[in-house]
Amino acid sequence: MTAENFKHIEALQVKMYECDFHGRWKPANFFRAIAEAAANHADKLGSGLQEMEAHGYYWVLSRLKIKFLRYPQQKEIVTIKTWPRMIAQKLFYLREFEILDKTENPLALATSAWLVIDTKSRRLVPPRRLQAMPMPSTPWGYALDEQLEKIVLPQGGVQCFSQKAAYSAIDQVGHVNNSRYVEAICDSFDYTVFDHYEIDWMQINYDKEVRPNNELVVNMMESPDEANFFGFSGLNLTNQTKAFEAVVKLRPFAETA
Repeated sequence: MTAENFKHIEALQVKMYECDFHGRWKPANFFRAIAEAAANHADKLGSGLQEMEAHGYYWVLSRLKIKFLRYPQQKEIVTIKTWPRMIAQKLFYLREFEILDKTENPLALATSAWLVIDTKSRRLVPPRRLQAMPMPSTPWGYALDEQLEKIVLPQGGVQCFSQKAAYSAIDQVGHVNNSRYVEAICDSFDYTVFDHYEIDWMQINYDKEVRPNNELVVNMMESPDEANFFGFSGLNLTNQTKAFEAVVKLRPFAETA
């Protein structure tokens, strides 16, 4: 059986309110589209929201690395292809994504790792307990052939973002949606940075959920060894847990892949 048997394909149009001041799709909207496509495919495969809730589980995005090749403009038609790949480290469900323009040229490529969480305890459910759930895999199919390793950042950094988790940030499972962390990372840069730079690639690892009314702060650190390379750590001040770590590489607009 080939990867094509498990590929899910859907199209969407880039909307005006999803674009930045250059008229280009914002990075957080790539994450929203990826999550939506993954959810729709899970529905098809019999492991979607309703099926998972019936067993007392839900999916969470744990790690994602994305390479941005070109940012689509307002009203462009974008196609997303996604498929499950394999279980890694007896823990993570890996899923791949291709985001393409109307001529099938790649706009972005991504690889991701997902976990299953128990609804009541909000603790990890290992795959060995999910034998009854349909969890297909295609171990030979990559979109972005990259490892999703732990992100280890130095202590410190400069606090550059702070926000209470209020109504607009909370998603269907009762915590801050993964795309909101991407917004926090982008908002940690000075606005004028995006006059001349764009995100080349990003990896974000989600650690502990941020619940309603929790206070999130983000620290930024710039690499002393590599230009335009930044690390980010998110801390939940309410319970003193780490919310996420991320690394981001910027490029000038003229540098396209």
